[in-house]
Amino acid sequence: MTTIQEMRKLVEAKVQTMIRPNPKPKEQNGTVETKKEEEEKFESTYKQMENPLITPSSFGKRPIYSKVDINCDKWLMTLDEESRLKIDNPPSLADGLSKELEAEIRYLGCELIQQGAILLKLPQTAAATGQILFQRYFYQKSFVRYHFEHAVQACLLLASKIEEEPRRPRDVYNVFHRLERLHRLQQSGHEINKETTRGLAPPKIDVNYINTKQHMINSERRILATLGFVVHVKHPHRLIVAYGHTLGITQSRPDILQKAWNYMNDGLRTDIFMRYKPETIACACIFLAARTVEDPIALPSTPFHWFEAFDTSDRDVEAIAHQLVVLYARRRFPNWPRIKAELDSLRSAKNAEKAAIKAKEVAEKLEKMAPGDEKTDPSSGNASRKESPVRKSGEKDRRILGDRDKKDKDRRRKRSNERDGKLDRRDRDRDRGDRGDRGDRNDRRKDDKKDRRKRSRSRSRDRKDKNRNRDVGKRYRRESISPPRSRR
Repeated sequence: MTTIQEMRKLVEAKVQTMIRPNPKPKEQNGTVETKKEEEEKFESTYKQMENPLITPSSFGKRPIYSKVDINCDKWLMTLDEESRLKIDNPPSLADGLSKELEAEIRYLGCELIQQGAILLKLPQTAAATGQILFQRYFYQKSFVRYHFEHAVQACLLLASKIEEEPRRPRDVYNVFHRLERLHRLQQSGHEINKETTRGLAPPKIDVNYINTKQHMINSERRILATLGFVVHVKHPHRLIVAYGHTLGITQSRPDILQKAWNYMNDGLRTDIFMRYKPETIACACIFLAARTVEDPIALPSTPFHWFEAFDTSDRDVEAIAHQLVVLYARRRFPNWPRIKAELDSLRSAKNAEKAAIKAKEVAEKLEKMAPGDEKTDPSSGNASRKESPVRKSGEKDRRILGDRDKKDKDRRRKRSNERDGKLDRRDRDRDRGDRGDRGDRNDRRKDDKKDRRKRSRSRSRDRKDKNRNRDVGKRYRRESISPPRSRR
C-alpha cells in the first residue's frame, strides 16, 4: 500500500515531466534578445504568413494554417473585378450562347428545382439552396459543355442532403421525369388537370434510368468540386421577420411580411443572390412589398431611409426592386424543347470543331514522324517510304522463328518414320527431288492409309511393351524378399 506522501511525490514528478522549461533567450551577434523584441519579431513573421483574404476573428487574427476561404460571401460576384467581368459575361457566352437564351435557361432550371422541391415535399430552404447552387455552378461552367438537366437533378439531390431532408436519387428521377412530361403537355396546349395527368405513370427501371442516375451522381460530384465544397447558403428568411419586427409591422401589417417573403422566393429565379448580400435582399423585398400591397404604407425615411440602418444603400435596394419587377413582367414560360434543340446544335458544332482540331494535330504529328529524305521508285513512280529498323528487325525475327518451327516439324516427322522403319511419302518425294504427281490422288490416299496403319501399329506395339514391363515389375516386387519401404 502506498501512502499519501508517496502518491504526492509521484504526482509531482509526473507534473514536472509535463511542464516544458522556459528556453533561454537566443544570442545573436553577442547580444541577448529581450522578450519584447521576440514578440515583435513573431508578430512580423505572423503577418507575413497570414492570408489577407480570410476574414479576421473576434481577436483580430487570421489563421495561418490554411489558405482556403470557406466563407459563403466569396460567391458574391461584385467583390472584385474578375467576378464582375464573369457576371457580365458568363462562360456560356464564349461557346456561342446568346445572353437572352442563357437567362431563359437559368430561369427554367430554377423553376424546375422549385417545382421538384414541392413534389418531393422539401422545405423552402432546401429549394432556395438548390437554386443558389445552380446559379453558382453555371457562373463557373458553361451550359453548352454540361447538361443543365443533370445539374438540376444534382442540385436538388445535394440541397436535400444539405438541409438534412435527404431524398433518394430514384425519387428525384421520378419527379424530374414527371415535370418533363407535364411541360410537354403544357407546350402542346393541354390544360394540366387530373384528367390529363391520370395516365402519367412513373418511369420503369431500365437502362435510361441507370444512365440518368449515373449522370446525376457525377454532376453532384462535379458541383462539389467546382464550388470547393462551399455549399452553405445564408437565407434572408429570418432577416425579413427580424427587420419587420424592428419596423413594428409584424403584428399590425402581416400582409407586408407575406408579400416580402413571396418576393424573396421568386427572386431566386434571378441572380440577385450572386450580386447582393442577404441583408440587402431582405431590405429590398420589404421596400417593394410596402409599396405594392393593397393598402401601401410609407416606411420611415427621415432623417435617413430606414434600410440605411442595416448597412444598405438606396441604389442597391432600387436595383433589386427593379429586377423583381422585370421578373414579374415575363409573359411566357421558357420553351424547354426549343432550348434543348439549340443546345444540342451548339454541342454538335463544338464537337465537330474539336474533332477537326484533333485531326489537324494528328496530321502534323504524322508529318513530323515521317522521314524527310523519301526516295521515289523510278519503275513505279510512287514514293516508297523507308521501313523503320524496328519493323525490319521484327520481320526478321518472325522469319527466323518460322523457319525454326518448320525444321522442328520435319525433324520430328523423320524420327517417327525412322522408328517405323520406313520413310514417309513426303520425305521420299523430297529426297527424290520430286513432290510426286499431284493429280494422282488415289495413290496419295493409299500412301496416307499405309502411313496411318504403320503409325497405329507402332503405337499399339509400344503400348504392349509398356504393359509388359509394368507386369514384370509387379511380379518382381511380389517375388522379392526385400522388406517393404515403410520398414527400411
